[in-house]
Amino acid sequence: MRHRLPALLIAGLAAAAAHAEPDLENGRAIAMGGGPGGPQTACFTCHGAEGEGDRAAAFPRLAGQSGFYLYKQLQDYAYGHRPNEVMTPIARELSDSDMEDVAAYYAALTDVPYGEPGEADPELLQRGGQLSAIGSREQGIQACVNCHGPGGAGMAPSFPYLAGQHANYTELTLHQWKNRLRRNDPLGVMEEIVRRMSDEDIRAVALYFEQVRPGNAHPQPIIRNGLGEHER
Repeated sequence: MRHRLPALLIAGLAAAAAHAEPDLENGRAIAMGGGPGGPQTACFTCHGAEGEGDRAAAFPRLAGQSGFYLYKQLQDYAYGHRPNEVMTPIARELSDSDMEDVAAYYAALTDVPYGEPGEADPELLQRGGQLSAIGSREQGIQACVNCHGPGGAGMAPSFPYLAGQHANYTELTLHQWKNRLRRNDPLGVMEEIVRRMSDEDIRAVALYFEQVRPGNAHPQPIIRNGLGEHER
Protein backbone atom coordinates (compact mmCIF):
# COMPACT_ATOMS: atom_id res chain seq x y z
CA MET A 1 0.00 0.00 0.00
CA ARG A 2 2.87 2.32 0.80
CA HIS A 3 3.99 2.16 -2.83
CA ARG A 4 0.50 2.76 -4.24
CA LEU A 5 -0.10 6.12 -2.59
CA PRO A 6 2.12 8.16 -4.93
CA ALA A 7 0.43 6.59 -7.95
CA LEU A 8 -2.98 7.41 -6.50
CA LEU A 9 -1.83 10.96 -5.85
CA ILE A 10 -0.70 11.36 -9.45
CA ALA A 11 -3.96 9.88 -10.73
CA GLY A 12 -5.95 12.25 -8.54
CA LEU A 13 -4.04 15.28 -9.76
CA ALA A 14 -4.46 14.17 -13.36
CA ALA A 15 -8.21 13.78 -12.87
CA ALA A 16 -8.44 17.20 -11.25
CA ALA A 17 -6.53 18.80 -14.09
CA ALA A 18 -8.82 17.21 -16.66
CA HIS A 19 -12.21 17.88 -15.05
CA ALA A 20 -13.09 20.71 -17.45
CA GLU A 21 -11.83 22.28 -20.62
CA PRO A 22 -9.19 24.88 -19.72
CA ASP A 23 -9.78 28.50 -20.64
CA LEU A 24 -6.81 29.41 -22.84
CA GLU A 25 -7.77 33.07 -22.93
CA ASN A 26 -7.64 33.22 -19.15
CA GLY A 27 -4.34 31.35 -19.28
CA ARG A 28 -2.95 33.92 -21.68
CA ALA A 29 -4.23 36.77 -19.50
CA ILE A 30 -2.38 35.32 -16.51
CA ALA A 31 0.78 34.74 -18.53
CA MET A 32 0.78 38.26 -19.94
CA GLY A 33 -0.90 40.24 -17.17
CA GLY A 34 -0.27 38.36 -13.95
CA GLY A 35 -3.79 37.36 -12.95
CA PRO A 36 -4.83 37.84 -9.30
CA GLY A 37 -1.28 38.68 -8.21
CA GLY A 38 -1.08 41.73 -10.45
CA PRO A 39 1.24 42.60 -13.33
CA GLN A 40 4.38 42.05 -11.27
CA THR A 41 3.58 38.32 -11.27
CA ALA A 42 3.09 38.00 -15.04
CA CYS A 43 4.78 34.84 -16.28
CA PHE A 44 6.29 36.49 -19.35
CA THR A 45 8.55 38.73 -17.25
CA CYS A 46 10.77 35.71 -16.53
CA HIS A 47 9.68 33.06 -19.02
CA GLY A 48 9.48 35.26 -22.12
CA ALA A 49 6.64 36.50 -24.29
CA GLU A 50 6.18 33.08 -25.88
CA GLY A 51 7.31 30.88 -23.02
CA GLU A 52 10.79 30.58 -24.51
CA GLY A 53 12.49 31.06 -21.14
CA ASP A 54 15.78 32.81 -20.44
CA ARG A 55 18.98 30.80 -20.79
CA ALA A 56 21.28 33.22 -18.96
CA ALA A 57 18.95 33.60 -15.97
CA ALA A 58 18.13 29.86 -15.77
CA PHE A 59 14.41 30.48 -16.30
CA PRO A 60 13.00 27.38 -18.00
CA ARG A 61 11.31 27.15 -21.35
CA LEU A 62 7.58 26.47 -20.83
CA ALA A 63 6.34 26.50 -24.42
CA GLY A 64 4.99 23.11 -25.47
CA GLN A 65 5.65 21.51 -22.10
CA SER A 66 3.18 18.93 -20.78
CA GLY A 67 0.16 20.77 -19.40
CA PHE A 68 -0.28 18.35 -16.52
CA TYR A 69 3.38 18.61 -15.60
CA LEU A 70 3.16 22.42 -15.50
CA TYR A 71 -0.06 22.23 -13.49
CA LYS A 72 1.54 19.88 -10.97
CA GLN A 73 4.56 22.17 -10.56
CA LEU A 74 2.26 25.12 -9.80
CA GLN A 75 0.44 22.96 -7.25
CA ASP A 76 3.74 21.93 -5.70
CA TYR A 77 4.96 25.53 -5.51
CA ALA A 78 1.70 26.64 -3.90
CA TYR A 79 1.58 23.87 -1.31
CA GLY A 80 5.26 23.92 -0.38
CA HIS A 81 6.30 20.67 -2.04
CA ARG A 82 8.68 22.61 -4.30
CA PRO A 83 9.60 25.72 -2.31
CA ASN A 84 10.89 28.67 -4.31
CA GLU A 85 11.09 32.26 -3.14
CA VAL A 86 9.80 33.57 -6.48
CA MET A 87 7.33 30.94 -7.66
CA THR A 88 5.73 30.00 -4.35
CA PRO A 89 4.05 33.38 -3.69
CA ILE A 90 3.01 33.65 -7.34
CA ALA A 91 1.42 30.19 -7.37
CA ARG A 92 -0.42 30.87 -4.11
CA GLU A 93 -2.26 33.74 -5.78
CA LEU A 94 -3.71 31.40 -8.41
CA SER A 95 -6.86 29.34 -8.05
CA ASP A 96 -6.84 25.73 -9.13
CA SER A 97 -8.62 26.61 -12.37
CA ASP A 98 -6.16 29.46 -13.00
CA MET A 99 -3.32 26.94 -12.72
CA GLU A 100 -5.05 24.64 -15.19
CA ASP A 101 -5.64 27.50 -17.61
CA VAL A 102 -2.11 28.91 -17.62
CA ALA A 103 -0.59 25.42 -17.81
CA ALA A 104 -2.80 24.58 -20.80
CA TYR A 105 -1.93 27.90 -22.44
CA TYR A 106 1.79 27.18 -22.36
CA ALA A 107 1.28 23.55 -23.38
CA ALA A 108 -0.50 24.79 -26.52
CA LEU A 109 2.49 26.90 -27.63
CA THR A 110 4.02 24.15 -29.73
CA ASP A 111 5.52 26.24 -32.53
CA VAL A 112 7.76 28.57 -30.54
CA PRO A 113 11.25 28.50 -32.07
CA TYR A 114 14.26 27.44 -30.05
CA GLY A 115 17.09 29.84 -29.38
CA GLU A 116 20.69 29.15 -30.18
CA PRO A 117 22.31 26.85 -27.61
CA GLY A 118 25.52 27.88 -25.94
CA GLU A 119 28.93 26.55 -26.79
CA ALA A 120 29.83 23.20 -25.32
CA ASP A 121 32.86 20.95 -25.07
CA PRO A 122 32.36 18.02 -27.49
CA GLU A 123 33.60 15.56 -24.86
CA LEU A 124 31.00 16.79 -22.39
CA LEU A 125 28.30 16.48 -25.05
CA GLN A 126 29.40 12.93 -25.76
CA ARG A 127 29.21 12.09 -22.05
CA GLY A 128 25.80 13.72 -21.79
CA GLY A 129 24.54 11.80 -24.79
CA GLN A 130 25.77 8.54 -23.29
CA LEU A 131 24.03 9.15 -19.97
CA SER A 132 20.89 10.20 -21.81
CA ALA A 133 20.72 7.11 -23.98
CA ILE A 134 22.12 4.27 -21.87
CA GLY A 135 22.97 5.68 -18.44
CA SER A 136 25.91 4.22 -16.54
CA ARG A 137 25.96 0.67 -15.22
CA GLU A 138 29.08 1.38 -13.18
CA GLN A 139 27.45 4.29 -11.34
CA GLY A 140 23.98 2.77 -11.22
CA ILE A 141 22.48 5.61 -13.28
CA GLN A 142 19.54 4.73 -15.48
CA ALA A 143 19.15 6.35 -18.89
CA CYS A 144 17.25 9.64 -19.00
CA VAL A 145 15.20 8.42 -21.97
CA ASN A 146 13.68 5.65 -19.85
CA CYS A 147 11.32 8.23 -18.37
CA HIS A 148 11.76 11.33 -20.52
CA GLY A 149 11.24 9.59 -23.83
CA PRO A 150 13.31 9.13 -26.99
CA GLY A 151 15.57 12.10 -27.51
CA GLY A 152 14.32 13.65 -24.27
CA ALA A 153 11.08 14.67 -25.99
CA GLY A 154 9.05 14.00 -22.83
CA MET A 155 6.41 11.42 -21.95
CA ALA A 156 3.17 13.17 -21.09
CA PRO A 157 1.50 13.65 -18.78
CA SER A 158 4.04 13.32 -15.97
CA PHE A 159 7.52 13.38 -17.50
CA PRO A 160 8.62 16.73 -18.98
CA TYR A 161 10.63 17.21 -22.13
CA LEU A 162 14.32 17.85 -21.62
CA ALA A 163 15.24 18.37 -25.27
CA GLY A 164 15.78 22.05 -25.98
CA GLN A 165 15.54 23.03 -22.32
CA HIS A 166 18.07 25.63 -21.21
CA ALA A 167 21.21 24.02 -19.81
CA ASN A 168 21.52 26.47 -16.92
CA TYR A 169 18.02 25.61 -15.73
CA THR A 170 18.48 21.85 -16.12
CA GLU A 171 21.79 22.00 -14.27
CA LEU A 172 20.27 24.12 -11.50
CA THR A 173 17.28 21.85 -10.95
CA LEU A 174 19.42 18.69 -10.99
CA HIS A 175 21.59 20.20 -8.25
CA GLN A 176 18.41 21.02 -6.34
CA TRP A 177 17.42 17.36 -6.54
CA LYS A 178 20.91 16.29 -5.48
CA ASN A 179 20.98 18.64 -2.50
CA ARG A 180 17.41 17.71 -1.51
CA LEU A 181 16.20 21.26 -2.08
CA ARG A 182 13.67 19.90 -4.55
CA ARG A 183 11.72 16.87 -3.38
CA ASN A 184 8.45 16.87 -5.31
CA ASP A 185 8.91 13.51 -7.01
CA PRO A 186 6.40 11.22 -5.23
CA LEU A 187 8.44 8.11 -6.06
CA GLY A 188 11.84 9.64 -5.29
CA VAL A 189 13.22 8.52 -8.66
CA MET A 190 15.05 11.74 -9.47
CA GLU A 191 16.69 11.96 -6.06
CA GLU A 192 17.97 8.41 -6.40
CA ILE A 193 19.38 9.00 -9.89
CA VAL A 194 21.00 12.37 -9.39
CA ARG A 195 22.74 11.50 -6.13
CA ARG A 196 24.85 9.07 -8.17
CA MET A 197 25.85 11.74 -10.68
CA SER A 198 28.98 13.86 -10.42
CA ASP A 199 28.82 17.60 -11.01
CA GLU A 200 30.44 16.97 -14.39
CA ASP A 201 27.77 14.39 -15.24
CA ILE A 202 25.07 16.91 -14.38
CA ARG A 203 26.67 19.58 -16.55
CA ALA A 204 27.13 17.12 -19.41
CA VAL A 205 23.48 16.02 -19.42
CA ALA A 206 22.26 19.62 -19.20
CA LEU A 207 24.43 20.74 -22.11
CA TYR A 208 23.51 17.73 -24.21
CA PHE A 209 19.77 18.21 -23.91
CA GLU A 210 20.05 21.92 -24.63
CA GLN A 211 21.57 21.01 -27.99
CA VAL A 212 18.95 18.50 -29.14
CA ARG A 213 15.42 19.12 -30.33
CA PRO A 214 12.24 17.12 -29.66
CA GLY A 215 10.39 15.34 -32.43
CA ASN A 216 13.32 13.19 -33.47
CA ALA A 217 13.96 9.81 -31.87
CA HIS A 218 17.65 10.03 -32.78
CA PRO A 219 18.60 13.69 -32.35
CA GLN A 220 22.08 14.89 -33.05
CA PRO A 221 23.53 17.75 -31.03
CA ILE A 222 24.59 21.04 -32.56
CA ILE A 223 28.29 21.17 -31.74
CA ARG A 224 30.31 24.36 -31.81
CA ASN A 225 33.98 23.55 -31.64
CA GLY A 226 35.50 26.24 -33.81
CA LEU A 227 35.18 24.09 -36.92
CA GLY A 228 31.60 24.94 -37.79
CA GLU A 229 28.23 23.48 -36.85
CA HIS A 230 26.84 20.00 -37.29
CA GLU A 231 23.06 19.90 -37.18
CA ARG A 232 20.66 17.02 -37.36
